[in-house]
Amino acid sequence: MKRYLRLFATYILIAVAIVLLYAPWALALRPTDYNILRAGLSIIAGVALAGVFGTSTYFALKDPDVKMLEPSKIMDDDEVVPVLEEYVDTPYVGGIAADALEQVHSASRKRARLRKVISVQFSEGSLSWDRFVTLVDNAERTVLRNAALVANNVQSFDREGYAKEKSRRKEQNEQLALYNESLSRMQEVVEANERVLLEMGKLELELSKLEEDETLEGNVQTVEELQTLIDETRYYR
Repeated sequence: MKRYLRLFATYILIAVAIVLLYAPWALALRPTDYNILRAGLSIIAGVALAGVFGTSTYFALKDPDVKMLEPSKIMDDDEVVPVLEEYVDTPYVGGIAADALEQVHSASRKRARLRKVISVQFSEGSLSWDRFVTLVDNAERTVLRNAALVANNVQSFDREGYAKEKSRRKEQNEQLALYNESLSRMQEVVEANERVLLEMGKLELELSKLEEDETLEGNVQTVEELQTLIDETRYYR
């Protein structure tokens, strides 16, 4: 959506420039002007505007460059976010990319809030502080890695081939089944991230309830569930 908005804004600017350059009540440039300088300027301006129009249209409509990520290493949201943003408007996989993108942002916000809650409840450097900080850091890292996996699959998904197979409308279409399986796997990763984010939210709620002298027993189940989800995502990598 952003690139189309930028393209629309560019078209508006081009239209305004045309009016200012060629309107009778403005600069009133025209190729047939008796003044050779003004005539030449009108031609140069027209060619330049046509070039801007064509170039902006080309870059807005062309497919994004493929930038494969490495989910096996520690990811940074600066690596994952730009790739996902490029695909949120593409057919068939745009919704999946948009969901993964929002999950990356959500994980970052939840991690920041959880770290604040942890720092309030426990002394920095204590065993409890270290335990919970490590857990939430790993949770965010898990979401990022899964999002990177989604980004790679979104980039490699053959949208043209999928559209072609869908148009055939055959009941027994093995190639279409493979495409649908690929989409299903991407959706599974998105759903796994959603479960991690849900448990992060539960953990934040449980930690915020703790009184100064309260034990951690109420958090044991939430911690274990979150750790289990983090471990399970290894299957997606």
